[in-house]
Amino acid sequence: MAGYPEDTIAAIATATGPAAIAILRLSGRESFEVAAAMLRGRREEVPPNFSASHRARRAVLRSPDDGSPIDDVLFLPMHADRSPTGENVVEIHCHGGQLLSQRALAAALSAGARAARPGEFTERAFLNGRLDLCQAEAVADLAQATSEAGLKAAWQLLEGNLSRKVLGQRDALLDNRALLEAHLDFPDDEIPAATARELVLGLETVSRELKRLAESFNRGRLARDGVRLALVGKPNVGKSSLMNALLGRSRALVSNVAGTTRDYLEEPLALGNLQALLSDTAGLRETTDALEKAGVERSRNQIDAADLLLVVTDGSNPLTDQDRALLDSLPERKCLIVRNKCDQPLAWESDALGRHAVVTVSATEGIGLEGLCQKALEMLSWKTEDKSEEVLVTRERHQAALKDARKAVIAASLLLENDEGLDLVACELQTATAALDALVGLSSPEDVLDRIFEKFCIGK
Repeated sequence: MAGYPEDTIAAIATATGPAAIAILRLSGRESFEVAAAMLRGRREEVPPNFSASHRARRAVLRSPDDGSPIDDVLFLPMHADRSPTGENVVEIHCHGGQLLSQRALAAALSAGARAARPGEFTERAFLNGRLDLCQAEAVADLAQATSEAGLKAAWQLLEGNLSRKVLGQRDALLDNRALLEAHLDFPDDEIPAATARELVLGLETVSRELKRLAESFNRGRLARDGVRLALVGKPNVGKSSLMNALLGRSRALVSNVAGTTRDYLEEPLALGNLQALLSDTAGLRETTDALEKAGVERSRNQIDAADLLLVVTDGSNPLTDQDRALLDSLPERKCLIVRNKCDQPLAWESDALGRHAVVTVSATEGIGLEGLCQKALEMLSWKTEDKSEEVLVTRERHQAALKDARKAVIAASLLLENDEGLDLVACELQTATAALDALVGLSSPEDVLDRIFEKFCIGK
């Protein structure tokens, strides 16, 4: 946050490359002065008027150095009391293209602006109270969303729904602290049993809500980051054919020769309203071939990283000891058995593998693919129906803060029940409140803010 709040910052807020429009953003107390040094009226060689907020006008963008014209543009001033950053903001809309946009940015820098750091516009919105920290992070999530689920989760955060729930529990903690600290002023008086019970019940309610929010990270992570699926199995059971069938195009090389896939392939895949990354891995078997052996090792790494394993088996041949040994080596909780080649006579029943979930498909004929996707979503505990009111925790930072707060709340409740000193209870409640404060940004160290905003793109 070096230089804030004196500097006026500038950045191109649109993607680089050919485009119809490029947008240059300015934010800071001297944004209007910087823009005035760059803009001239189309008929009169005078700077435009910035008195009307949120009113787009036309002008000529010129170099502040020599006055040479750069482009015919629209400019939109936004006064600090109504701007997204809480400062004077100017957007200059020029024609798209890398050369024009870079010349526009160079003009802004020559006129006295500084190049913005990644996320600095959103950072200023946070520091000026336009957004809390959860909402600020949602700005990046919206820009990076690759699925409907991710977009919806980010919008819920930007609307402040998570923040309101967190602040509601924070208020409950403050109410309990106030009730508790009223008795701390009179240390010789014991806290009445009814009051102690009221405090314990209140803390149990807060603990349940914090737990529910923290556990929503299991779904929120999938919505924000997507799902990692790995196709695993023996060689020549149809993994590559299944990958092609799920993608709807020929991506993986298919051959009857075992060991054709020597390395894993990754491709994005829509799984319901989630984004998935599908990996086709090398067939798992003992081999002396150095290249294939390296591929098998990489397959093991993909297995460790996957959220769900699609264990492809050949349904047209009897199960072997090798099949069962492979299953025994994989974590049962994230294995979905795919009995492939159902277009041929099946050689084993779906219950032959005990408790393992089994779906039956034909990769070559495209049979059973929809059922496979639905079962995968079920095993991921993901329901695709619309739940617009659901608020999901999408970041590890959020989950860690909620867990820390809940841990302190539980400790406070135990201290109360064991009558171990109200000052200790108050200390735990203060710890819980501080964790929630950090979550929404009511108190966040500068280094934490720097780590958060440096991951944004420039111009956000």
